[in-house]
Amino acid sequence: MARASLLALAACIAYTLANVGEGFCNDKSTSCAFWAANGECSGENSEHLATLCPHSCGTCDILCKDTDVSCPNWAKNGDCKSNAGFMLKACPTSCGLCSPRCTDLSADCPGWTSAGACGDNPGFMLNHCPVSCGVCRDECTDTHNDCPGWAKADQCHKNPGYTLKTCPKSCEVCKANVCEDKNATQCAIWGETECANNPGAVMRDCPKTCGVCTAVCADKEPACHDWAIKGECETNPNSMLALCPQSCGTCHQLEKYKKDEL
Repeated sequence: MARASLLALAACIAYTLANVGEGFCNDKSTSCAFWAANGECSGENSEHLATLCPHSCGTCDILCKDTDVSCPNWAKNGDCKSNAGFMLKACPTSCGLCSPRCTDLSADCPGWTSAGACGDNPGFMLNHCPVSCGVCRDECTDTHNDCPGWAKADQCHKNPGYTLKTCPKSCEVCKANVCEDKNATQCAIWGETECANNPGAVMRDCPKTCGVCTAVCADKEPACHDWAIKGECETNPNSMLALCPQSCGTCHQLEKYKKDEL
């Protein structure tokens, strides 16, 4: 194999290893790019924008992950608020800013889940079958660093075929960020052909069919962080580990598991 090819392969492997277990840092408002351009990230609202607009304000990069094994415990102690300057940078997953990618690792996951394995054997199941166990769900997630800027430049309408699929969060493709088809029957009829031929309309109506969705590990309720601080992850694990996986440390474990398994 030529030296250039070997170097390219080595670079590809290094990149893959570096990004194993990483998730995505997305803004929580489509106005973030505008606010960032106006200097709001360093203004009097900087503390609020650090969590509302973590991507545009540079709190975390588009690819992100916790950097310390103690992140979940620190987060449960309230450090995401009391020591935000450190925690939001070092522990973006545990502090709710970073959503790790995830997938079931076995075709048997749905069957195991139906048999009650998620509750009976959570240590194995939440790592191997996070989608079937409800830890992860399809969401509209930006996957490119430039998404907020592209949306601000109206690329969601000018170049929908690429931008809606790459930047569904910034382009507001999904209602309440949950990625699901509006009419499953009609979407199945249209299929991938219409997704490509008429992306501006069909991707918004059929994001799941059109491949817009990304399965990520994320809290599903705004109150999750407060519940975790009060100890609900330990006293009510059967519901909390799936409902509040970021705040309860499940997403952190998923990041670590994926990296260790490679």
